[in-house]
Amino acid sequence: MANYAEKEAKLVEKIGKEMDKLDVTLGKMEDTDSKIKHFFEQEKALHEVKSIIRKENKIEKEEQKAHDKAVEDAENWIDKEDSLVYQINTEVDKLEKTLDKIDSDENKVKSYLEQKKAIHEIKKIVKKTEELG
Repeated sequence: MANYAEKEAKLVEKIGKEMDKLDVTLGKMEDTDSKIKHFFEQEKALHEVKSIIRKENKIEKEEQKAHDKAVEDAENWIDKEDSLVYQINTEVDKLEKTLDKIDSDENKVKSYLEQKKAIHEIKKIVKKTEELG
């Protein structure tokens, strides 16, 4: 989002230009005694000022929606990343528990197969992580 002070300055500048236009128009009408024409020009200028303000408010709301969406997307991405990290930690914990159950005297092949299985699961999880990026 843009700097609010800068936005306000631009808004005031636009309104000032509209007021300058009104002054010029009313200055040209000095010779006219018609109060209706003066009233009409003033109403037209006020309508334009209101239109400028509504447009600025609409732009601010759109910017806020875009910002909120970006924040939500970032939070969702972080949640997914956290979930994948948790899954990896779970796999590592499962491997450690399985390896603890295997005695050093037991078959080394069983230990190797458990490690291989855990690595395969972790690789699948890492692949999901790469798909997020």
